[in-house]
Amino acid sequence: MSPLPSLLGTPREWAQDLAIATLIGLFLGVIGPFGSFNGGPIELRIAYWVINLWIGFIIFAMVTRLSLRAAAHLDLPIWFSLAVGVAIGVVPAGISIALFSAWFWPGNHGHVSSFFVWYGQTLAIAEPCAFGYYFLADRGWRHAVSGAAPPPATATPNGNGFLDRLPPRLGRDLICLQMEDHYVRAHTARGSDLVLTPLKDAIAELGAVEGMQVHRSWWVARSSVVAPVVSGRNYALRLSNGLDVPVSRTSVAKLRAAGWV
Repeated sequence: MSPLPSLLGTPREWAQDLAIATLIGLFLGVIGPFGSFNGGPIELRIAYWVINLWIGFIIFAMVTRLSLRAAAHLDLPIWFSLAVGVAIGVVPAGISIALFSAWFWPGNHGHVSSFFVWYGQTLAIAEPCAFGYYFLADRGWRHAVSGAAPPPATATPNGNGFLDRLPPRLGRDLICLQMEDHYVRAHTARGSDLVLTPLKDAIAELGAVEGMQVHRSWWVARSSVVAPVVSGRNYALRLSNGLDVPVSRTSVAKLRAAGWV
């Protein structure tokens, strides 16, 4: 199986995340939720909430990436994986924020009575932020903010538009495509690299290449399939570069009907 992609984003992504966290912190500092309105002057509340949001975003940016990868590898609904991931991530986030709050406002956080209150309050903010983070980013919001938009899906007459976008060092012997956030990792016989495009658009550009999307996050070239790999109820395809690509249960029948296995 391919290794789990890195949880670390790019410097640009972190800058964008912290900018969004700052804006949310400014808003919360002004309205003063969860009893913080009476905790001091507005500039103190803003500093408190901005730092809290920075702490939360640092933790939940990694939790969100891990949740999306878990959904892809386990073929789970994204909303389910994201909700569970955030609910688990609230534990370290809540503890970190509680410790910071106790230091920042040693005599003014008595409105918080227990860890469970911290957990509930942190969850109430984290869940909508995490889902907003995913759905806005998934629709190109990240690229709109940064000024960089994914290249439009334009196939050439021979249907090899995506292959034309690969670095020359990778050649044209495409083995498979793997979704990674807003990118597609193209695996060829010479290695792999990321291309900024949705998976569905990359597949649309491969009209002349025989292959099939076998999983939410994977497209496979038929010529690269070496053998099926069956482990209990789990099904995968072993490819010519040694990768074992997971196959969703709904795709198994399609593979059989197409004569792949």
